[in-house]
Amino acid sequence: MDTAVSKVTLAERLAAVTRQGLDLASVLTTVTTHSVVDGTKAVAHCHHVALDGSCLPRLSDFTDEVANWLLDYVTPRKLLMAASSATEQEARLKNERLRRRAIETFKKNGMSGEQGEMLLFVLAESFLKLPQLLCKMDLKTDSEMHFHGLDGVHCGPGDGPDELAIYWCESKVHKDLDGALSEAFDGLKPFLLGPGTGGLDKRRELALLDHYMDLADPELQKQILDSINPHSVAFNKVSWRGLCLVGFDYDYPKKPNQIKHAEFTSKVKASFSEWCKMAKSRAINRGIESFEIHIFYVPFGFCDDFRKAMKTSLGLIS
Repeated sequence: MDTAVSKVTLAERLAAVTRQGLDLASVLTTVTTHSVVDGTKAVAHCHHVALDGSCLPRLSDFTDEVANWLLDYVTPRKLLMAASSATEQEARLKNERLRRRAIETFKKNGMSGEQGEMLLFVLAESFLKLPQLLCKMDLKTDSEMHFHGLDGVHCGPGDGPDELAIYWCESKVHKDLDGALSEAFDGLKPFLLGPGTGGLDKRRELALLDHYMDLADPELQKQILDSINPHSVAFNKVSWRGLCLVGFDYDYPKKPNQIKHAEFTSKVKASFSEWCKMAKSRAINRGIESFEIHIFYVPFGFCDDFRKAMKTSLGLIS
């Protein structure tokens, strides 16, 4: 009898820690996904805020759903696991404390990109099944200060068996699409083009991962840490990739029953090819066209409305 135990692959381990249930289908309409940008290795996706029965955008419902994943985004897994393993009464109290603590990490005053960063986390985990490696919000010491560096770090299977891919994340929510896309690519550029451990910023992110990586599987965490250790041969096989959210102003219906659902989605889709051409041009200009970069295009009615709705959903404002 064959007593050999089959080896659990890296891809299987990553799938096991990817958060489940992050389904936004009722409030976020998919226009198109996994569209390869011509002349590059970038992959573009497009989603718009869903319209209700009167064909008005469900922005507040959308931000409420995103806010439901507050604890997953902000709180280290070890604290969530400790709360879930407690008795029912203790778990309720612990989760309530964790939720209050999580809300307090968000910037309440002035402009902030934190709302877009949280949305990118949800899209990365729900659509691409790429687990977050680091809860950067939990590292903040001043809620009114933005954390430094990249907007997130996720991971996934690499090109070969048991090889790792690291996804550097940038979220930009601007009135202007070109400005948002260009700034997102500018943020990713030094992390993708820097050979080895790259410059100071990339080394700092790698050091944060080394000290604060947050996964529920100790063996998986060790495997990833070994892979991103610059003194390990496995480091030379890590695939460096990018994820970016590009949110921008877009003309949604302002009065009920002005347009049909399908007509609005078709209108957005008709613009998508131009947005991909823009991505091609901006990627080639920066020399990052050979890297796999997932781009989430999310047209909002108005970006300021999205930020305000997210703050309301998170309980930061009434």
